[in-house]
Amino acid sequence: MAPIHSGANGASAVEMSATGYGGGPARPVATPPNPSRLPKLIIRLLVIALTFIATIVMGVAKQTSREYQATVKSSQSSSFVYFVVANAFVCVYSAMAVGFSFFNSSSSSLELILTIADVLALGFLFTSNAAAMAVDVLARKGNEDFGWGKFCNIADKFCGEVTAAIVLSSLATVAYALLLVLSIVSIHKRSVY
Repeated sequence: MAPIHSGANGASAVEMSATGYGGGPARPVATPPNPSRLPKLIIRLLVIALTFIATIVMGVAKQTSREYQATVKSSQSSSFVYFVVANAFVCVYSAMAVGFSFFNSSSSSLELILTIADVLALGFLFTSNAAAMAVDVLARKGNEDFGWGKFCNIADKFCGEVTAAIVLSSLATVAYALLLVLSIVSIHKRSVY
């Protein structure tokens, strides 16, 4: 609790801010603006765009090989399906977080809740990217020890789309990590020792 100082007429600091210095008309006390709000908003909008595009690109990734009479689709791999679901979830959550931050911009409890949810979203992005990258590497290089042949030489368009989606999602992951750093610094600055 802040110390109470008396004004010229004996009014406390709390009374002076509520009624004006010296007993004049009441003036609203403005809360200081959060300087990290605009950068966090920009990062969230960037994450929304990146995860949305990554979801679409991976979701529609498909190629039919005339030579082998086979079709390769992202829905055939559980890792790619997880990637699509995780990126779609993070995209929707980020859009909701933008909305929440507009309606409750000065709430420190909301900032803490969003930061915790951001950690979970970052976890989804990291794990989905890792799963998709593992399958992408197998598709490009194969694994002779397990008898898994590479197939990007016959499905190069599909593999290119998968790689593009992973790169976009990885950029969103880096942006989310930066967002978390900004949020933690903001919470630290607001905390009272």
